Amino acid sequence: MSEKVGLFLKKANDDLVSHCQCEPCWISAPAQMDCPWCGCGWLFACPKCRHAYTFTVAAPCDLTWEELAHLDLDTRYSEPPTDEDIDLWIDFMKQMTEDLEEGQQYVYLDGWAIPVDAEEFDVEGVYAEHQLDKVPQLAALGQPSIIEEVLANEDYWRERHVEYDDDDEED
Repeated sequence: MSEKVGLFLKKANDDLVSHCQCEPCWISAPAQMDCPWCGCGWLFACPKCRHAYTFTVAAPCDLTWEELAHLDLDTRYSEPPTDEDIDLWIDFMKQMTEDLEEGQQYVYLDGWAIPVDAEEFDVEGVYAEHQLDKVPQLAALGQPSIIEEVLANEDYWRERHVEYDDDDEED
């Protein structure tokens, strides 16, 4: 029998950016490209409608990892996912969600689920390195200019861009 997920992330509310109205709305695996300022580096996406939203909450999920992977991957591409695709999805999502605390809200930032109340944190992300005093998505609720100054700011992301060497995996 397949392993049940336990805690997983679902849409918490419609605050800041929210274009998805699906219920329930579990997260999809990030489809982050090389333009994270477009939203792919700081917004979650729905596996059903593929629309973006900002805030999630860790909640009990009675689906298996395979069911969640299929929920996301079966409609993402024109071909059905391979067993390897499913396994890669599960491995990545287990890592991204391994430290969830039930009821805690999270945002997405460059490959990581970050608690909304995190302060003075460093993240080495998929695209860039971030040293932040507080979660920018939460701060943007009171100061919307943070979206343009940080999250959707191409210069912010490019100045912090990290080139990863594929040889690092062999070390």
